[in-house]
Amino acid sequence: MEICKILRILIVIIFFTSSTHVKSEINLLDKKVSAVDLILLKYEIFLTKSFNRLYKGGGVPQTMILYQYIDSTVKYTEENGFFVNIYAHMDRIRYTKIKKYSPKISDCNAVRNKIFLNKVGYDFFTQKKNNFVSESELTDIIANRILSLSGISVEDKEKLINDTQIEIKIIHPNKFNSIECRGRINQVELF
Repeated sequence: MEICKILRILIVIIFFTSSTHVKSEINLLDKKVSAVDLILLKYEIFLTKSFNRLYKGGGVPQTMILYQYIDSTVKYTEENGFFVNIYAHMDRIRYTKIKKYSPKISDCNAVRNKIFLNKVGYDFFTQKKNNFVSESELTDIIANRILSLSGISVEDKEKLINDTQIEIKIIHPNKFNSIECRGRINQVELF
């Protein structure tokens, strides 16, 4: 037993005294970051910061659906350009026990509008589209907040925005009531 203790102590001492210096040869200053990676990062930061506009109805619970969780992914492919997915999970307790509501396409549009413009885009009483959201407003906010990189011309920004697709999935607690809509990111009405 004593020999085992001595061997263990000796192994531990040898292990800690023999320092193996593993030096990392990665020099971050030599790494190049592409414009695509930077734009993807800016999209993710912008979306993450803007999600709080949707929680608890964005401050006025009667105007929008209450969301429990919101997530997103942003991808880039050479063939299709940027593709933004937004997943908005409706509040489970509210929409299973308190209120019976099935989301509509206007709710998809309201999610996109609230994230990008902090406007719903629909009248409170009639739930019809109003003129507070326009394609030029959506284009401007994306160009100024996400694509604000030196070296990208105004024409290139506009082309990138027009080529960017968005898909919004509103996930109801009852999966059969979930909906999704898609279109160009600056398109006034998604389908």
